Amino acid sequence: MLLSTEVQAEILNLHFNDRRSVRSISRQMGVDRKTVRRLIERRKVETKAKVGPRRSILDPYTEQIRDLLRKDPKITATAILNQLRRQGYAGGISVLKSLVQYERARFLRPREAFLRLEFQPAEVAQVDWSEFGDVFGDGVKIHCFAMVLAYSRYMYIEFTRSEKFEEFIRCHENAFKFFSGAPKECWYDNLASAVSDRIGSLVRFNSRFLAYMAHHSVRPHACNVASGNEKGRVEDLIKYIRMNFWPGREFKDFDDLTTQAIVWRNQIANDREHRSTRRVVSLLFESEEKKELMPLNPTPYGTDEVFSRSVPPDFHIQYETNRYSVPWTLVGMVVTIRVNNLAIKVYYNEKYITSHPRSFLKNKVFTQETHRAGLLEKKPGATRETWQLSYVKELGAEMSKYVELIRQGPRSLKHELKRLVALVTIYGKDIVIESCKACMGSGVVGVDSIELYIKRQNHPRDTKSKPEPIQFTNERLNRVVPVVDLRKYNALYFEGQSMSASEDLKNERNEQPTDRGAIGAEAQILGPNDARRPCDDERARSRCDNKIPEPVDRERESRAQNTDDTEQSTLSEVPPPSDGREF
Repeated sequence: MLLSTEVQAEILNLHFNDRRSVRSISRQMGVDRKTVRRLIERRKVETKAKVGPRRSILDPYTEQIRDLLRKDPKITATAILNQLRRQGYAGGISVLKSLVQYERARFLRPREAFLRLEFQPAEVAQVDWSEFGDVFGDGVKIHCFAMVLAYSRYMYIEFTRSEKFEEFIRCHENAFKFFSGAPKECWYDNLASAVSDRIGSLVRFNSRFLAYMAHHSVRPHACNVASGNEKGRVEDLIKYIRMNFWPGREFKDFDDLTTQAIVWRNQIANDREHRSTRRVVSLLFESEEKKELMPLNPTPYGTDEVFSRSVPPDFHIQYETNRYSVPWTLVGMVVTIRVNNLAIKVYYNEKYITSHPRSFLKNKVFTQETHRAGLLEKKPGATRETWQLSYVKELGAEMSKYVELIRQGPRSLKHELKRLVALVTIYGKDIVIESCKACMGSGVVGVDSIELYIKRQNHPRDTKSKPEPIQFTNERLNRVVPVVDLRKYNALYFEGQSMSASEDLKNERNEQPTDRGAIGAEAQILGPNDARRPCDDERARSRCDNKIPEPVDRERESRAQNTDDTEQSTLSEVPPPSDGREF
């Protein structure tokens, strides 16, 4: 039995301070002399009794168990028990499981040392997803997007109903807007939306994801596999959400969940004193990190999911597991679908047609009554071509005339009727009739020409929605060059030509005797049989008539000159000089 600390201390004081003997101390304190002697020799007060190692029934088999775990760390305790039974082990499995669990941890998870990562303001943001299961019992899992700035621990969270790529990018956009800037790098844990392939340290990022990150000049970084210490900030944030926000709360619907998350984020999470920095998160962000963030690209990045679908006979477009209606007159046409987290919108060649609120439920059908209006009025048993022909002819006499022209030509009547019905549904009856009348007035038929005419009449350049010109830092580049009317230069050019022609005429009249002498000398050289072509040069004729010259057709003038030269060579040839040299 271990003596109390007071008795041990008193025995040591009596022996070393009062110089008492072992026997007298034993009599006074009522302690055995051997115990007093051991305490004096040890000269130390023991607070805990020394207990030797406990013996276990597994002691003879410990090394064998360790050898089995070295060969196969995943071997079960039951398999080890079967082998120990053959060697005479008579104990139970509970003590064996405890020993196997302790020894396996030494092989599977050896202790490692890590360097603490430190970051500069606005240097790194860490991003991750977390799943919270089917919260509302409708078969839709709830996910949480989390982004935290590594320096100040200022964070942004958003709950979603999917982890699709478009949701991933949209959450990034909202987070950057919430921070009023972007960090230099974003770290990820090999998410499928960010990393498409990885072998060791070789990483291939998703091309669409890289295009988005380059839009804001942010560099992505993929952490090593199974290295949670590299992105410990966002891992701690996920744990903080699960421990501080999620427990004890009730949510009416998804909107209520989103509202409560925003209030908790702004009033509790970002206003707390962080245990690592010992500073208030929001104050540290506003004072040191916010000013270091990179400015965002002013051009918004499209986060909608865009794809094309051909309208099936039941005039319902399928997205995920749900079906959404479009006007039944568009059956067979290819339309464009734009999907975001709120709505599903349908377009035809960038022309808006209809929209539906997006539903995250499974296997539902959403139909608007206006989309099937007039479908029940179609005669039973009538083919599609029959009702389309009647529909187009009922639009007016001009459309009946157009149908008759198409029937007589080589174009497909079925294709023309289907496209005309679709154009009426998209642009309206009046616009299609006016466009058809204008095309026939120009001698053009064909639904392609009608659609092109409609697009030209409704081109964005004719509207007021024109983008502002780009502004440069150099003011000289922002100057707008005025539009110059070149007709003024043409008038000045022809006026100058007229004045020069008048001056040439005056000079010819003043120098008329000299010219006649030159002409006579030339006539003597050419000979009496060579007659010069009168007014062969168009420019000379223009000077004679005192008119402004017309534009010269070089090709026509060349052909005329070749013809005149041929006739001249046929009529006469210039005689060679008397000395035999060529003229």
